[in-house]
Amino acid sequence: MPRPGSPDSYASVLSDDSYLALLKPGLDDIFKEVLNDIKILEDNRRSILKERKIQSHEAKRRDPTDLDTERDWTPQMELDYESYKAKGEVLKSVKAAQKASASAVDNNRSSDLATLEALHNTALEDAETWQRVAMEAAVERLNFMKKYPNAFNTPSTKTHIKAAEDTLNSAKLAQREIQTRKKKIAQVKLIEEKRAGGSSRHAK
Repeated sequence: MPRPGSPDSYASVLSDDSYLALLKPGLDDIFKEVLNDIKILEDNRRSILKERKIQSHEAKRRDPTDLDTERDWTPQMELDYESYKAKGEVLKSVKAAQKASASAVDNNRSSDLATLEALHNTALEDAETWQRVAMEAAVERLNFMKKYPNAFNTPSTKTHIKAAEDTLNSAKLAQREIQTRKKKIAQVKLIEEKRAGGSSRHAK
């Protein structure tokens, strides 16, 4: 049996990732690539995907009787905690901004293609910001636990890791929105090209 914490043990843990199993083939292929590319700040060689799985595995092995809520935190721990909490608030803000820009597209009543394309582009840019901030928030959460594995008691540790997973899900939805907006923009451009082609034929 591999020694806990050893490379062989981690390889065994990562052989079957429950989070990856939730991703939809085709729809989430690009997001899967993103997960493998984003690295944890404290270990630039380990992807956020692997770090999430390792932390989830280690949380399940923690002492279930560790319920002490009193922890001696250093000033740096307090700063790091406030940092990832603040990033979570930024995520709420940018997600709301993207929802508003997507709604602006849905509520658009103009037949002007340039206007429609501009609205789609704004929604796309907001979705890209949403995904970037969500990934940063997830990295900061997982990075905090990697730096301070005993910062929380066992129930709070599990909650912390679940929150990181929820943040990754937010990034996943943002990536889906990015793909949707790019397809919509391509459709608008195609219509513009067809109209331009029709206009040139009528001019002859």
